[in-house]
Amino acid sequence: MHSFDDLAAKFGVSVKTIRRRMNENGIKPVDKDGKTLLFDDHALAVLQDVIQTKRSKHEAVVNAGVANINKSTNTPAESVQVQEGLEQLDKSTHTLAGDEYAKAIANQVAEMLKSDTSVNKAISLLTVAVNRGRIIDQQHDELVAEIRRLNDKVDSLYDRLLHNMRNFNYRKMAKINAEEFMKMTSKHKGKVSGQASKQVKKKEKGGGQDKGQGA
Repeated sequence: MHSFDDLAAKFGVSVKTIRRRMNENGIKPVDKDGKTLLFDDHALAVLQDVIQTKRSKHEAVVNAGVANINKSTNTPAESVQVQEGLEQLDKSTHTLAGDEYAKAIANQVAEMLKSDTSVNKAISLLTVAVNRGRIIDQQHDELVAEIRRLNDKVDSLYDRLLHNMRNFNYRKMAKINAEEFMKMTSKHKGKVSGQASKQVKKKEKGGGQDKGQGA
């Protein structure tokens, strides 16, 4: 199990950053030690992917920025547009899915800037990518919010179930069950007794008819 402090030390970031990354990606604790929240190895693996992807996204943006500076055919205005687009791309995503998308776009832009591709195509790609990255994050956030709502509902139902179990009067229920069982048994005995009585009467009636015929 891992606490916030353990995870912050492992990844070399602040506890505040760990909390933010967990909140953004819907990572929840699995246990508690007093007031200390604890996370399992699955949470650790997800968090590792999140942090590494964010770092690699930033590196991809920096590499694209270097390619932008080195592209001698760019006008100053074009270079500024590319750099602004890259900075927006770096800031526009915060989820694992969004960061993966932004990293792929930054790598693509870098390749475009290193080739003979028109810089306007790179600028257009960045503009579209920033908007799409925000949409990806928004959809992710909505999904995480829905999952949390369902988790809270399940937790509430579980708490209610525990409350009912703790307050359930098993002795009373056992007594009721016993009484109902005795009623059913009594009815069954009465039914069997009635059937037996009918059969006896039938036999007696049949025996009387036989004697009459014999005479």
